[in-house]
Amino acid sequence: MGREITVRSDKRATTRGCPYKRVLFRVSVQGAVGHYLVMFLLLVLLGYGLRRGGVLTDETTAWLARLVALAPLPALVLSALAKASFSPTLLEAWGVAMLSVWLGMGLAWLLGNLLPIAPPTRALLIVQGSISNTGFLGTPLIAALYSHEPNIVAAAVAYDMGVTSLMIHIVGARVLARAGAVKGVSDGANGLRRLAQMPVFWAAIAGYALMLAGLRLPEPLLFTLERLGQTTTPLVLLTIGGMLHWRTLGTRWKAVALIVGFKTLVMPLLMLGLLHLAGLPSFAAQALLLQSAMPTVMVSAVYATAFRTEPELASAVVVASTAVALALLPLWMSAL
Repeated sequence: MGREITVRSDKRATTRGCPYKRVLFRVSVQGAVGHYLVMFLLLVLLGYGLRRGGVLTDETTAWLARLVALAPLPALVLSALAKASFSPTLLEAWGVAMLSVWLGMGLAWLLGNLLPIAPPTRALLIVQGSISNTGFLGTPLIAALYSHEPNIVAAAVAYDMGVTSLMIHIVGARVLARAGAVKGVSDGANGLRRLAQMPVFWAAIAGYALMLAGLRLPEPLLFTLERLGQTTTPLVLLTIGGMLHWRTLGTRWKAVALIVGFKTLVMPLLMLGLLHLAGLPSFAAQALLLQSAMPTVMVSAVYATAFRTEPELASAVVVASTAVALALLPLWMSAL
């Protein structure tokens, strides 16, 4: 897809081989991108229309989100990992992704101290500006775009479960708790407990275990998981459309613009710089860049509400960052 960012090859990279095959891969992905982007937009608009028409309510949208988290998303993750091959590159990708989030949080903290903003807003900038919606949106979109490249999906899952889940439930929740009007308790043990309650966590554990052991799922089971997983992206996009509340932008548009700009521009650019230095294979680089370009992680708004850390601003950032991130997706897909 355009200029290669990697400076070394990797035997495990899924596009390794003759240049002709790599060109065919890029062309096939580019040809599908337009169709997928139109589908993404139409499904979000459909969800928004269903919300406006009263079909989707707060209760039904929340139920739909729980349904996705309970079955389709774990099925997607498990089936993708079961088809992938283990590579030490996944560990390198995890390290680069973790470094990018820590650097992003550091830059957001520095920017928040340079600007005249209140501590709760600074906390939202640090958390929402740095941590992506890699699970509910990023991994399903990447799986849809690269349905025949399981190693790309495996790298995306490494970012989601190994970085996003840990950072939001342990570090992010603690930052928001300390800045909130309600001083809640959010320690590492609570974060790990929340992580262990997620079905997708256990799906990822099972998938990586199969990958490391070199085992394959029985074909009928794999077929069923794949078909169930394919429903993830449409259901997610309908859910996101049903969650859109433009009125929440309110009078805090400057703060929204600051956090959304940091999340959708600074974080992907930071990742691009790290990828240039790390020289990861193209499949890992593609997954990490797209995950870093995803909108703000949705559960950040849940924590902001629980700790009263400007919950309306947090919800507005989730909505606005989703719209901006989807609009910028073609830019980041062509950046590698």
